[in-house]
Amino acid sequence: MTLAPPSSTARARPVRARLPALAAVLCLLASGAARAQPEGDEAYYQRSADCAAAMQIDQFALVARARAGTPGLRPQLVELTKLGFAYVGSAYLRGLRDPRGSDMLKAATAEQKTWPAARHEALVAQCRVEAQKVYRGANSMEQWLIDNKAAKRVDRYLNAPAPAPAASEASR
Repeated sequence: MTLAPPSSTARARPVRARLPALAAVLCLLASGAARAQPEGDEAYYQRSADCAAAMQIDQFALVARARAGTPGLRPQLVELTKLGFAYVGSAYLRGLRDPRGSDMLKAATAEQKTWPAARHEALVAQCRVEAQKVYRGANSMEQWLIDNKAAKRVDRYLNAPAPAPAASEASR
């Protein structure tokens, strides 16, 4: 009895079946390599929180303008949200987790609310350049995840009802 060699489709199926597992292993290896620099992680986490907070402040300002009726802000809002997610995602891949990440973001936001506009604008300009590099350095799967999450977040912001006026404003 002679055995026929396996067909090419028979060989290809097990490889295709293993692709998700292979992708997961590669992601773990990549994130492990990024975590191999612990001395720089703390500074990176802080910079990520500072930049995410600065871009979030601008993001909320754009949402308020869009809800007030200013047309055509969605592309700017998606871009800004995407850049913020790129920074947050890269800090996550380096090992930053909640609740610490959220606490760092809240602290950075609270601090920046006291800043003069020029200081905020300078930080946002720097952070946009840095976040573009982070985004471009992400692989296509990571970029797709960032783009998808950013679009969903913007849709949620723009489709949410505007907050009700405070009781003191309503009585005027």
